Amino acid sequence: MDTPAGIDAATWTPRARSVWAKTNVDDQTWFPLVQHLLDAAVVAGELFDELPETIMRAATDDFRSDEAEARCFAMFVASVHDIGKACEDFAFKAQRTRPSMGHLCEAMRAEGFPIRTEITHPLPHGQLGAAHVRSWLKRTYAAGIRRPRGVRAIASIIGGHHGVNPTSEDIKQAVERLASEKTISRNGGDGALWGATRDEILNEMARLTGADRYLGEWVNHRFHDSTLILMEALTIQADWIASSEDLFPYELDSRTSARLEQAMWRLDLPGAWRPLECDEGIDALFRDRFPHLRGFTPRPVQRAVFRLAQEIREPPLIIVEADMGNGKTETAQLGAEVLARRFGCGGTFFGLPTMATSNPMFVRQKDWLEQVPCEAGGSTIALAHGKAALNDAYAQLMPWTRGIRGLEQDATDKQADIDVHSWFLGRKRSILANHVVGTIDQALFAVLKAKHVVLRHLGLAGKVVIIDEVHAADTYMRVYLARLLEWLGAYHTPVILMSATLPPIQREELVKAYLKGRGVEQPAIETPPTTAYPLVTVAESGTVRFVPVERDNSSRLVSVWQLDDDDAALVAELDKRLVEGGCVGVIRNTVKRAQQTYDVLRRVYGDDVVLVHSRFLAPHRAAREEALVGELGRSPGRRPERRIVVGTQVLEQSLDIDFDLLITDLAPADLVLQRIGRLHRHERTRPEPLRDAVCLVTGVNDWAATPPVVDGDAERIYGRSALLRAAIVLFRDRSTTLALPRDIPVLVERAYSEDLQAPTAWGTALDEADQQWDQANERARNKARNYLLRAPGNSSDLDGLIEASASDPAVEEARGRAAVRDTEDSLEVIGLVLGEDGQVRFPAGVGKNAGRILPSIITESDEDLAKDAARCTVYLPRALSAPWVIDKVIDGLERPPVDISGWQRSRWLGGQLAIFFDADGNASLNGCQLHYDEDRGLIVNKTIEKEVECFD
Repeated sequence: MDTPAGIDAATWTPRARSVWAKTNVDDQTWFPLVQHLLDAAVVAGELFDELPETIMRAATDDFRSDEAEARCFAMFVASVHDIGKACEDFAFKAQRTRPSMGHLCEAMRAEGFPIRTEITHPLPHGQLGAAHVRSWLKRTYAAGIRRPRGVRAIASIIGGHHGVNPTSEDIKQAVERLASEKTISRNGGDGALWGATRDEILNEMARLTGADRYLGEWVNHRFHDSTLILMEALTIQADWIASSEDLFPYELDSRTSARLEQAMWRLDLPGAWRPLECDEGIDALFRDRFPHLRGFTPRPVQRAVFRLAQEIREPPLIIVEADMGNGKTETAQLGAEVLARRFGCGGTFFGLPTMATSNPMFVRQKDWLEQVPCEAGGSTIALAHGKAALNDAYAQLMPWTRGIRGLEQDATDKQADIDVHSWFLGRKRSILANHVVGTIDQALFAVLKAKHVVLRHLGLAGKVVIIDEVHAADTYMRVYLARLLEWLGAYHTPVILMSATLPPIQREELVKAYLKGRGVEQPAIETPPTTAYPLVTVAESGTVRFVPVERDNSSRLVSVWQLDDDDAALVAELDKRLVEGGCVGVIRNTVKRAQQTYDVLRRVYGDDVVLVHSRFLAPHRAAREEALVGELGRSPGRRPERRIVVGTQVLEQSLDIDFDLLITDLAPADLVLQRIGRLHRHERTRPEPLRDAVCLVTGVNDWAATPPVVDGDAERIYGRSALLRAAIVLFRDRSTTLALPRDIPVLVERAYSEDLQAPTAWGTALDEADQQWDQANERARNKARNYLLRAPGNSSDLDGLIEASASDPAVEEARGRAAVRDTEDSLEVIGLVLGEDGQVRFPAGVGKNAGRILPSIITESDEDLAKDAARCTVYLPRALSAPWVIDKVIDGLERPPVDISGWQRSRWLGGQLAIFFDADGNASLNGCQLHYDEDRGLIVNKTIEKEVECFD
């Protein structure tokens, strides 16, 4: 739509023009409030016009689906967002904090504004602005209305434009402060001029934006909080753009419409992603979208989701449960393209459990998007996690590099234009890119009581949201996931969740949350088929139905045996089964157990044994995982004659590797099945003794006890209840035979059933463990609720939505991650070597810079070296990040044994924590003796009291 015709014809009194909004301390220039507000208004209109259709529908619900009226609302609130700057408190703060700009206050005094030289506790201008907008709306448009419901709603957006929302008490305080303005008379000034000037600006902005035609209705309307959140997010975005001196220079010799045109040309923000209509069937589409899979045809689960996406009547929640190797990623991508096209979504969000799994998915998502034809203008992509800037594939797309773009700019060409836009590089803004790949935390932050949370709603609401490996979410995280689904349901956002399998109670929890957001408290849920697998669940129109997926009859048999938790028994078993060689995976539940097992097996089998866990330096871990996929993946170069891989849960997370034999610690039943997915994963010739799939389960101190005595570390991680239940469903005796994937849904349902019966000899052990587990889960849920954003539909304004004490997870990522995950946050630090000569060097084995000296002062020419150093991160054991030690640990890290003050100006190293090992790989930190070597990773030789084991 066009800019309102009268926007360039604004008329202001000299008094209104004297109020300033922005300053440049360097050259003493300043910018009038009224012009900044006009700039923000027209930017808001432009941003509104580019909203994806799905957000447009959500944003216009409160305006009779009238886009023109909704656009008018967006422009109006943006046009008055900084009205609180026309207050004595704001002028005083500027006078106090920027003495060099005192001439601005003098100019305002010359127009009759009194400004005191001392004010105790000046209030934020957003808080003051919200209070005055309430007053103005009541006086101007709501006279005689007893409870004008829309007044608080509109004012709450003004109060929240800096990412936090004043409470009712805050507004009351602001009302009192504004009332006191009228009594001020200083140096001939009249305190009443403050309120009169604000009224002048509000009246003129209502006229210029056209809001004066609607405000009489808006003040009496009960707004949906979802609409208000989207409008607040638009206001914040418009304010940020209009505040950029590069885009909107401090010049007043051009019309507002011309300033807008020039600014948007410079900014060059892309519009919503709009994939072109496609008449191809799934077979042709599969070939076009995934050229690297030529020769393969769509799997049944891919056909099922594609068909559902074409036939569904409204944006759905789709849950895909399928075992490894079924192409769930391609399933989600095919479904997302159809859902985006049908329901007007402007992009995708793809969330995964960890940074390590997000990084390769970024490449896969980019490659897919390049094959999806879309309307002219291309689209943007962002990698969203704390280390995104260190990702090479992402860096190649940065605007200061050549980037990887489509061969042609013509939107009808088979390759689309995919790029990274500089506007979306900020952590707070990356979620607004058309396509985002990141950790699941980035989505869960949308329901965390955190600063600027509304931007995450704007970023997610208009996308197809895909979350993989949902089974990895524990009770605590599922509280956030359920609330996220409520909000996405309220926005009518299509969602695709993927998992190897889900317990029925968790599946029901997720679909109910999504439909609750749609206003459906008691959905009609079909009886789920107990044996269907793969399974697709669809929630729409207040109903939940289950779509069994055709599967072939090639279920493979897997023999599962108990193995004593004894080093000698482990070696004897390997000796017996590896007589003709073979590749074995040994999965331990903790890093400590994995390291101990590696030491034992290394002494027996030498270089055939490798170790993988999360406590390696990032370059070492990446190299190990790349080598493993090269040896044991779908198309290995040369599969080794014998390989024993000892690892932790990282082996079950998105690594496409294939073992001939699997040995695993006991874990919850669904996770054991997830691990078994790495056993005989691909068709290939195997050594004769390993042609039959065998999984040995260990990690139990005494299998013969009633009940079995499980490992203490595993019990602390997973809970005694889940481990005992896994033992019941997996073993009737010392061994059992599973038919996979056929048995997966049955086993998982039994493992989590309230009716599961323990062996009589166990007595009340299972009941007691269940009771303890229920209590632990309730504690986790209560803990999560402390930081949880309120549910949609609970308020018709945004007062107190996010309070001033809230932090910003985009800035304090580690603390944000800790808030949505119920674990002691594990510190990630840079690991370097400090030699006896006092020089800091790169560790061995980290590529071309191994052993190279890192300068004590980082200059511009050293930034590439600094970037490589920033990649050398390692996770400290959780014993060093538990609540009772973390402050001491950080204090120790901030007092390094070498002067690194010369690093603080570096883009990559400034503000980073680092640990320095001596030439032998030793370090000491807060009573912990640490050792690092390339083969074993970070080892804790002496732990502090109350150690919390790192289990990934």
